[in-house]
Amino acid sequence: MHDLGAELMKVRTRWLPYIVLLALIAGAAAQVLLFGVVAYHAERGEPEYGDAPPGLRSFAMPWALHTMLDSGQFWGAILIAFVVASMVATEYGWGTVRLAIARGQSRTRYLATKLLGATVTATALLLVTLALAVSAALIASWLEGEPLTPDVRGGPSASEIPIMVLRAGLGILPYGMLAFCLAVIGRSTAMGATGLLIYKLGESILLPLFENLGGVWADLQVLFIGHYAEALIAANRIDGQEYASLAFRSQPLAAELPDPWVATIVLLLSSGALCAIAFAVFHARDLNARVD
Repeated sequence: MHDLGAELMKVRTRWLPYIVLLALIAGAAAQVLLFGVVAYHAERGEPEYGDAPPGLRSFAMPWALHTMLDSGQFWGAILIAFVVASMVATEYGWGTVRLAIARGQSRTRYLATKLLGATVTATALLLVTLALAVSAALIASWLEGEPLTPDVRGGPSASEIPIMVLRAGLGILPYGMLAFCLAVIGRSTAMGATGLLIYKLGESILLPLFENLGGVWADLQVLFIGHYAEALIAANRIDGQEYASLAFRSQPLAAELPDPWVATIVLLLSSGALCAIAFAVFHARDLNARVD
């Protein structure tokens, strides 16, 4: 616990987590105001949308919870990667990695503390953003005169809401572990964060492309983390209607994607494999080697 406290204290003195928090909050505000309230006003009077147009679903509860988790899972995975990679790689630049090991701290304990600290930091940033986004959605709903009730067709019960949040969080976990693994391997924030960014945006292009091509190409979707993350996000979807989201991906129904339990197992195994690789590389590394 002492090591974790020291790690979190170092995080509080860095500027990057606060920048990421502001970016997450800005994205949540855009989801509620731009994709929500502004779009809702543009859609009113268009009867083909029915009682709950996409704009309304982006700021009125309980639909907004799904759209927030959808956008948050996509962009949160990218932004959190910068924090995770920075927490791991910055220590190499400071020269504190070799110093900590030389003072008797085991490599396993050192890296585990880094991973736990990154997990706590990422969780705090995401939950604070979600709380602010939900508050903004409730205020927007009240100002627009929309009912503040979870009693809608297909709406979640109180016990299902934490499960929805956990699904979105699990969809972020393997991306965070990928950034962690790349940062350990490359001893570089740029490699961890940029590598994750390239992978995330690349799969957001390839997944819908392979789906449209069909056949063998469609089968290749199982090789991507995003295919299983989408399954968990789709499981959060309320009554199967369209919604407006900041996430750059298609909006398939849960029936078109892997079973959520299968997706959960695959994402956990992927995260575990990336963690194992990071620890194996760290244990085998010569810490006396010069880092360029």
